[in-house]
Amino acid sequence: MKNLMLLAAFATSVVLPAPASGMDGARAPAPAFAPADSASLPPPVARPAELSDSELERELKRFAVEVAHALTNYEADDTAADIAARLPERSSPEAAMPAALALHHEGSWSRGRIVYPQFGGLLPERASVMIVVEQKIGTPAGIRTEMRALDIRIGRDAEGWRFEQLASDGGEPVPRPDVLSPEARAVLDNPRIELPDSARWDIHAGRVAPELLALMARAAEQEPIGVIVFDNGHPWNIFGTDRMSDHSRGVAVDVHRIGDRLVIDDRAEGSLTHDFVKWLYDQPDVANIGSPWALDGFGGRSFTDLLHQDHLHIAVPREHALRTD
Repeated sequence: MKNLMLLAAFATSVVLPAPASGMDGARAPAPAFAPADSASLPPPVARPAELSDSELERELKRFAVEVAHALTNYEADDTAADIAARLPERSSPEAAMPAALALHHEGSWSRGRIVYPQFGGLLPERASVMIVVEQKIGTPAGIRTEMRALDIRIGRDAEGWRFEQLASDGGEPVPRPDVLSPEARAVLDNPRIELPDSARWDIHAGRVAPELLALMARAAEQEPIGVIVFDNGHPWNIFGTDRMSDHSRGVAVDVHRIGDRLVIDDRAEGSLTHDFVKWLYDQPDVANIGSPWALDGFGGRSFTDLLHQDHLHIAVPREHALRTD
């Protein structure tokens, strides 16, 4: 099979361990703070955890991780220009400065922890890497934590990879509404569904179809799941095309972990993730599943390619779309 041949050709790559649990200026502060007793004493900057040996295009992902790490680890007296200057080599100031501004909190220190880097698009000369980052921000008022999905765009030329753009910082915080649908509550309050804050904000803002949320709650009854992204943090169009993504329509979610197993590490037939995909395929409200397997062959509801080796793309029918082309 062509996809399997491609997979073999790229089988020298990596991933991070499973987690423990608008870009034009400085961000407005979020309201929730932890006590301020240690806010003036930031912990040491830790290096990102190593990627799994199973990862594909390991050097590309490592480069993107270095960008995310540089953007989210800084001291209280650092400026956005200081942060931009620490991005990996071959990152132009024109690309680095807007990215640094997006994640810089003036007068605050920041410590970023990489949760997982997932491909959002992969072409020979360009890539989108969606990286969930937990960012602890220390101020005189206290410490707050945000977990964001960053859409980091990388280009490749004869000299190697280069940072091109922070296409999304995961969006602005949206407070939880007092009134939520049962489907939204079933996902937001489910301890078996790990959600970045950017995904929670999408649900708070009504950007996720209730039908998708209902499916996720049922899926979590099978196994706990780790979500990367709904809408914010994902490319608006299917990467490299002019076609709107189902994520932008509000009918798709990307999942990087099933139970305690990363998808990239659990690609054998008969694995927990394989059984989970088979369960999803049997659900009548699933329009399509991207995963390491094509359960029904080329052109079916279950598809695979190089991009979908590190996550499951799960979509409900477009008749439920909240946005259209």
